[in-house]
Amino acid sequence: MAVLVEATAILIRAAAVETRVAGGWGALGASLPQSGVCSDDELVSISLFDPAEVRGLVDRLVTLGLRFGWEGNFEDIAFADQKRGLITPCDWLTFETTNIGIGGTPPSVAICRLAGSHSHELRVPDGWRYQGSLSEAFGAEGSGR
Repeated sequence: MAVLVEATAILIRAAAVETRVAGGWGALGASLPQSGVCSDDELVSISLFDPAEVRGLVDRLVTLGLRFGWEGNFEDIAFADQKRGLITPCDWLTFETTNIGIGGTPPSVAICRLAGSHSHELRVPDGWRYQGSLSEAFGAEGSGR
């Protein structure tokens, strides 16, 4: 499967939530913002605009038990930018754009998927629509990916 990437997305490996977070998904959900969140069976994506919000949320996720270091340990948490791709080098994520129109035609959106996943199903936040989205505003199909 794949998850939507808009603005700066914090990406979390779902398997890490199940094994490292005391309280599991309930504890994680209580720490996440009310909007911009989507997940599949493999990843959680949280789209944020403000760098201070990104840092604050990552610090909270680490206190829950997820493994991450600002100096380069991207074991459970990584970042992607909808225009530039993966911000953190890691071998467990892939970034791409995909067409979401009828029959695989434009428009395009930025997505991440767990490396090796071949599902074409895309998960987006509840209530998300392309019209009026950051993907539409930034024109993902013109990004060259």
